Order: sequence, then structure tokens, then C-alpha cells
Amino acid sequence: MKKVLVVVFAVALGLSAVASAQVPNVAVYFDKDLQFQQENCPAEPIGTVFSTLYVVANNFGIWMNGIEYQITYPPQVTWLGDGIDPAHLSIGSSPLGIGITFPTPLEAFTQAVVQTVSIMWMCDHCEPLIEYPIVVGPFPSSGLVRAVRWPDLHTVIGVGMTSLICATTPIQETTWGQIKALYE
Repeated sequence: MKKVLVVVFAVALGLSAVASAQVPNVAVYFDKDLQFQQENCPAEPIGTVFSTLYVVANNFGIWMNGIEYQITYPPQVTWLGDGIDPAHLSIGSSPLGIGITFPTPLEAFTQAVVQTVSIMWMCDHCEPLIEYPIVVGPFPSSGLVRAVRWPDLHTVIGVGMTSLICATTPIQETTWGQIKALYE
């Protein structure tokens, strides 16, 4: 019985270490399913393709009352405007630094969409070996990417992530069987 308790305790301790290792971050996604942080320029005439980006708070592990950050866009996209839920209060804009508050706390334990961004593509192809970053960085006046936890208004510090246009590192889909075969 003691061995079972020791094993259960060790597993619980290991799982808590994994859960605490997830760094809170704010990232830009190119799809509404929040799967892709890389995209290529569309093969259409420059200035004719409009898209929506999704700004997501990942792994904050809180009920969120507010958040602040800044997004730097490359010349390959033109920022047209921020999409903020009309029930939320925002100050600033994503390129200059934005703070958003949520009158009803936002569940941010895994992924929470905090805003959308409307862009126009200003490129029609990718150059070899050149990447263009969309960078989430600190809010200018505080120097931080941070969220406010509800109900105690404690500040949770996060990091900004970089999404890429024309990523140069190719990704090949494979299976575990194919990976294992490499080492046999």
C-alpha cells in the first residue's frame, strides 16, 4: 500500500511540474482554429488579399480581467485595425501598444482569444531563406507582456511570441513509426 501511495505521489508531483512549466504567452495565429503561427504570402496580386489574425493568450492559468502587449508587423502585411469585442474596453492599438479589460473575466487556462486583427497582404511570394516576423512584445509604458488575474487583480507576467511569414524551416509531417525507423 505504501508503494502505491509513493507512486501516486510521484506521478502527481511530476504532473504538477509539467503544468507549471508552461510559460504564459501571447501569440498571433493565422487561423481561427488556432493551429498555425506560420503562413506564406498568398499567390495573389499585392494588396488584394485581406485576412484576420487571432491574438491569443496561452497558458496563463487564470480568470483574466485584463491584458497588455504590443504587436510589431512587418512590411509584408498592412495593419488595418483591431477587432475588439464591443463589451470589452481597450486603450491604444496593437501596433502602438494595447490594453484590454474584460468586464466578465475571460477564461485563460489554456487558450483565450483576446482580439482579432485585420490585415492586408502586401506580398505575393516568399523569397528563399527570408522570414518576416510578427512579434508580440511588451506594452511600451510598462515594458511587460502581462495579464491581470480576477478576482485579486494580481499581475501575471507572460512573454510575447513570434509568428512567421515565409518560414524558412520546412516542416514535414510524419508518423511515430517513421521516426522510430530512423533509429533502427
